[in-house]
Amino acid sequence: MGKKVENRRMRFRGQFTRTLDHKGRLAIPAKFRHILEATAGGEVVVTRGHDRSLEIYPLTTWEEFEEKELLSLPYSKLQARRFRRHYIFQIKEDKLDQQGRILIPDFLLEYAGIEKEVVIVGEIDKITLWSPEEYDRFQLLIRENFERDSEEIESIRRSNEGIR
Repeated sequence: MGKKVENRRMRFRGQFTRTLDHKGRLAIPAKFRHILEATAGGEVVVTRGHDRSLEIYPLTTWEEFEEKELLSLPYSKLQARRFRRHYIFQIKEDKLDQQGRILIPDFLLEYAGIEKEVVIVGEIDKITLWSPEEYDRFQLLIRENFERDSEEIESIRRSNEGIR
């Protein structure tokens, strides 16, 4: 009893607010730093996400995403190329420095509307970064649409399982 399960998958959970330093570096919360170090030796990929957010992936998770989601898309399809390029046209690989920071390039900060303050959210397999304004706007959208979205997700699940 009380033994730690060694093979338990590490997940990003929780929310934090941090401030970028004068060079555009972001101090990753210790809770998330531990996961990044354990899963990818501190190597990360930062890219554009959905809803004007940025996404930080451990390098190993990013490589799985590339393989399963991006490289599997039919390159001859315009929508597939646009989806793929959304992620890879503005991307940065980095490694946590000694203080657990990463440098977020200006082109990514501009995309997300991040100026100084950053909302950092653990989203299970990745970390998302938000400007406080975009985060608040999106939180309101989630609250307003949660019931309708839940019904739609349940419908999709049932459809995928062949249940009516």
